[in-house]
Order: sequence, then structure tokens, then C-alpha cells
Amino acid sequence: MLKKIILFSVFLLSILKIYSQEENFEAFSVLKLKFSSHLAALQMDYLPYQINDISSAINNPSSLSEKTNNQIGLSYTDLFANIWQGSIYYGRSFEKLGHFAFGLNYIGYGTFDRTEANGDVVGRFSANDYLFTIGWGRKLDTNLYIGASIKPIFSQYDTYLSIALAFDLSLTYIWEEKGFGAAVLLRNFGTQLKVYNEIEEKLPFDLSLTITKKLKHAPFQLFVSANNLQKWNLREDDPLNPRDEVDPFTGEIKKENAFLGTLDNIFRHLNFGINFSPSKHFYLALGYSWKQSREMYLSDAFSLAGFSYGFGIMVKRFQISYSRAEYHKFGSPNHITFLMTLP
Repeated sequence: MLKKIILFSVFLLSILKIYSQEENFEAFSVLKLKFSSHLAALQMDYLPYQINDISSAINNPSSLSEKTNNQIGLSYTDLFANIWQGSIYYGRSFEKLGHFAFGLNYIGYGTFDRTEANGDVVGRFSANDYLFTIGWGRKLDTNLYIGASIKPIFSQYDTYLSIALAFDLSLTYIWEEKGFGAAVLLRNFGTQLKVYNEIEEKLPFDLSLTITKKLKHAPFQLFVSANNLQKWNLREDDPLNPRDEVDPFTGEIKKENAFLGTLDNIFRHLNFGINFSPSKHFYLALGYSWKQSREMYLSDAFSLAGFSYGFGIMVKRFQISYSRAEYHKFGSPNHITFLMTLP
């Protein structure tokens, strides 16, 4: 097992070195979106344990298991300005080969007027993204699980077409007796196979670590994820809202507190979630993202930006869940997921 872990670590470090060398514009932001309502409620990109929810498990291939065998899932999210996303998933397990997941995510951006320079409308066009996922996972040793995904992506924006190929690699450790799980995931490393307009762009690579712990004497499960570990500075530069303040009378520049700035940057890497499950048929979930809260902050208006919440109901072979992620005061996506385990 030690040799396997060392090989995985060497591969992880080699990928990390490649993707942390230079800054380029990123394409295919569809890879950053959450399609599962349970994940959206917890503000998690994936879960570090095995769960009977193919829409969540497919995001961490090393968490695929018998629990997702022969399960089909459908998800729908209304985003902003008539933009919507939909997904379909299926899981299948094979005794010798391991556990597989297949998914298709679609985003429709609507239709737009095609106009001339003078404003005359001369037609209509549409914009769409298609993300396919094939995931595989299996037990590596005792409490250790490994998984990988391949994700072909197609974007069609009017006459512009781009194709990319992304990969995920994950390792999950599960200690069921203690209710503990941890997973490290390399997401979205890959390349564009066909660029939009002769400009090559990077995929939104992310190295992350997520841990979870079930409380022993209460029906709560806690989650913490650390994202974008390959990049330290996640703070945006906004010329309209500089962090250094200028005294309007003296012109003296008051520098931002260095400690508070560092603390802000640390918390932009972290997301938090809590799951309350009083029975196996029902759950309530709550999540929080400091990064999202700060990026959507409005100084003159109250907002719940950064918070998310939702619930799920499970009856026999069926599950339905709903969540709402508060992006800003004037719009927040609603996620709905339906799951069914086939006989």
C-alpha cells in the first residue's frame, strides 16, 4: 500500500508543478459548477465518503461504491437570466472491475439576437455547454479507495466551437468506526483540443482536500474543504474598491492590515458544511463559503451571499432533494435532484 501511495503522491506533485507555473485565462467554467443539490446545499464540490447518491458520488470517483450501483439521477438548476443546467447520471458496479459512473451535464445560455454594427437584428444564435463524465473507482487497501474520471467537454457559442478533455484523480480514506472520511482530489487537469478563436486557454484546475466527521452522539455530520491549494492568493483586485484607503483631506495612504489580509486569504480557500440527519429518510444541510460571501459583498445592502441550504427525502428506492445557494441579493440558483435505484 505504501508504494501505491508514494506513486500517487509523485503523480500529484508532477501535475501540481505543471499547473502552478503560469497564469492564463481559464475556459470551461462549467467545470466549476455544482449540479447536485446535496453538494450545493453543503457548499462542497464533492463528498469524502460513500453515499447512495450518484449525483454527488460522481464528483469524487473514489467514493463510488455498491451504494450507487444501478442508480439513476436527474438534476435541474435555474441559474440567472434564463440560463439553466440539467444533468443525468447512472452508476454501475462490476465485481472485478470496480464501480463506474456515467454522466451528462448540459448548460443552456438561451438565444440571442445577432445584430449588425448599426443595431439591426439579422438573426438569432444560441450558446450551450456539454460536459460528459465517465468515472471509475475501487478499493485500494483496507480503508483506502482510488478513483479517476475522464470528462470530454464541448462548447458551442454561435459559430465558435471548442472541445476539451479534462481528468480527475482522487484518493479517499474512510474510517467508518470513527465516522471519519478524507479525500484529496485533483480536478480538471487537461487541455483544449480545439480552441475558440486561435487563443488557447487553461482549464480551471483545482487541488483540494475535504474532510468529514460524524458526531458520535448526535445526528450531525461536519464538513470542511480546502480548495485551490495550488494557488495561494485568491483575493480579487478591484480598482473601484481598493484595500488601501486614502485620506480625502491629507492624501495619506492607510495600508490594509497585513494580518487581516492574510486571514481573509486563508478563509477564501475554505468552505464549511453541516448535515443534520435525524433519520435515514431525511436530512437538512447548511453550507457557507467565505470566498463567495466576500466576492458578492454589498456595502450598502444586507445579503446572505455565501450561505446555502437544502433538504432531502428518501423513500424506499427514491430520493428527492432541493437546495438554494445564495449568490447575491438579486438572484440565487435553486437546485433539484431526483434519484432512483433501479430494481
